[in-house]
Amino acid sequence: MEKVENAVAEERMNSLPRKPKRKRSKVERRENLTAFLFILLPVIGFLIFTGISICFTFVFSFQDYYVRRDESKFVGFKHYISLFQGMATPGMMGNTFIRSVGNTLFLMLSLPVSIMLGLCVAAILRLGDVKGSKIYQILYYLPAVSSAVALNIVWRYIFQSNGLLNRIFGAETPWLTDGTLVKLAIIIKNSLNAMGGAMILYLAGMLNVPKELYEASSLDGANKLRQFFSITLPMITPVTFYLLITGLIGALQSYADTEVFAKGYPGSETIVYFIWNERTDGAAGYGIASCTSILLAIAIMSVTLIQFKFSNKWVYEE
Repeated sequence: MEKVENAVAEERMNSLPRKPKRKRSKVERRENLTAFLFILLPVIGFLIFTGISICFTFVFSFQDYYVRRDESKFVGFKHYISLFQGMATPGMMGNTFIRSVGNTLFLMLSLPVSIMLGLCVAAILRLGDVKGSKIYQILYYLPAVSSAVALNIVWRYIFQSNGLLNRIFGAETPWLTDGTLVKLAIIIKNSLNAMGGAMILYLAGMLNVPKELYEASSLDGANKLRQFFSITLPMITPVTFYLLITGLIGALQSYADTEVFAKGYPGSETIVYFIWNERTDGAAGYGIASCTSILLAIAIMSVTLIQFKFSNKWVYEE
């Protein structure tokens, strides 16, 4: 019976007169052409500097390629097998790779910390009626628009053995030469650096929450704290989702923390730093570096897709 009804409905839909295709006017065609010309240069740049690079990286992952000697040799899945075998039976390269993966995952702890700090500061500035809040917003946001290299150099002077932090507390803490402390220093640094960007986005999200919701809840006797957890926090979940997406992608691609801040100390090695070292000093030339880059790209895409898959369960949609 259901199949018959569906067939009848489909037949009725097919029998309905179809709208003739509207011919585009000259103005519309000109606007489309202008828009296409505006995006043409970025698209060309992406294809040349990103698309072609990805293709070459994929090809090099199956080769022993030495750029200085311009020599290459096809080795199939040798590099992929070497990486996974190194994880199972660690050798010199295996130890370095496992350490870089572990360090990268551990350093990602700065992401929830920076999001929480940004949310708390935004809530205080927005709901606490703080005098001079615009000045505080500028000061907190400055690291977000500053050079990553410059920030890492400044933080290195703060955390080094004779740096500002040890002088203030009269201590001799080896922040940059201890495997655990250097990771803690990077987490502190990254949390404070990213806090300003999170704060600005949360403030923008809070300003978009309809005032009628607060007025209605006030009539029901809800105080500001209850309003924050019951209204503000659920309504700004799209901001949290955006910060998680961009923060995870950035954390998995971390490099300056190791190279500039920690000067390559083993406790701070990340996956991208491992890729750089293998590209320059590795016995397989570009092979292992390209192989690791492909695996990292797959990991980033997988994590991003998983987040989008489950976003409808907790992210507010209008």
